[in-house]
Amino acid sequence: MNTDLVGEACREVDFFRNKISEAGGDIPFCDLPLLEKDEIVADPLKLMAPRYLPLLYSGELVRNDTSGSTGKYIEVYWRKQDYMRSMFPLWFYRKYFYGIHTFDRMCRFYTVSQVGFSEEMYRYTKTGLEFSKNDLSEKRLLEIWHQMKEYQPAWLLLQPCIAELLCFVKQKYRLPELASLRYIEMTGEELTDELRTRIQECFHCPVADQYGANEVNSIAYECPEGNLHCMEDNVYVEILNDKGNPLPEGEAGNIYVTTCHNYAMPFIRYGIGDIGSLEQNTCSCGHKGRILKLLSGRKNDWIRMEDGKKVNPYVFVRAVDAVNAVYDRCIFQFQVVQTAFMNFQVLLAVDEEEEQVSIRQCFVDNIGHTALKGAEYEFYFYEKLFPEINGKRKFFKCKIN
Repeated sequence: MNTDLVGEACREVDFFRNKISEAGGDIPFCDLPLLEKDEIVADPLKLMAPRYLPLLYSGELVRNDTSGSTGKYIEVYWRKQDYMRSMFPLWFYRKYFYGIHTFDRMCRFYTVSQVGFSEEMYRYTKTGLEFSKNDLSEKRLLEIWHQMKEYQPAWLLLQPCIAELLCFVKQKYRLPELASLRYIEMTGEELTDELRTRIQECFHCPVADQYGANEVNSIAYECPEGNLHCMEDNVYVEILNDKGNPLPEGEAGNIYVTTCHNYAMPFIRYGIGDIGSLEQNTCSCGHKGRILKLLSGRKNDWIRMEDGKKVNPYVFVRAVDAVNAVYDRCIFQFQVVQTAFMNFQVLLAVDEEEEQVSIRQCFVDNIGHTALKGAEYEFYFYEKLFPEINGKRKFFKCKIN
């Protein structure tokens, strides 16, 4: 744990200083008040010390917003040097365990790159080929597979739901192998044992799970022995009960993390929203971090179509991202519920100053699947966070039997 960062935050950030004052003043770390996402989702800049605000307004901070995979959006800012330090442990173990370097070619999928109808379906970066999650039909997945084969990536960074779609089209159409592929990393959602086996059999390479959050970057990383090790050079992990008290090794509770590097926006004793337990490191892999056992993760249903096809629910994340780009991050919580094949309820917690009719239209226009733009949408607007509905970690829920 970085005690210098924690001390600076407690001295300089009014949000933390006020919470500590309410708790009785000078107290040890284990008694510091807990930080919950609901406290900051509408105004995350309250975590920033005044001396970093000039860097924010001059554009010198790196912005790394949360992905919306929990249905809540938070703007996260880093100093560039702190962000690089935060990512170093993950890159170290990618190389140490799986031989993956920063210069190796990589393929991944992104939610949105620009607002409107001219969305790039793919783009090249210095070391990667990236594909839009927009309209992932079978035809487009076939095109993506052949683009990847031509590009010859060394590794893929995927969410489990995307990997499942790629496995489906490869097996259905007996697609050629990606001979260059040496490694696949899963992130952002729960990876089941069944899906892991299917991915390994489909791609014929190691598959590792990476558990993290954009607020703090990597939290735990899977070694070749199958253990998820805490990235203790990047975060300090605690397992607490519902009253905020620490739990003994092996006992499951709420996961809280403290950044070791983000001075500009320090997340201290921050509730991720997942459940897990910590165990002593008895692994022979060489990683020194404690072993994290996840009991729940971010997992969502599929959108179901009347013809039997399934659609990735991230088409709705794209719609929310588009609204936030146009209306200055007005949505800070959302959930979509499918009640029938072409009927959806859209729950949005928004800035009360925004025009709801315009938000509705922008949302529908930017849904990342052509057929779903013609569905019926019933919107519900909230001026503050609404209660979690049908599963704490689900931004999308399908109610079709």
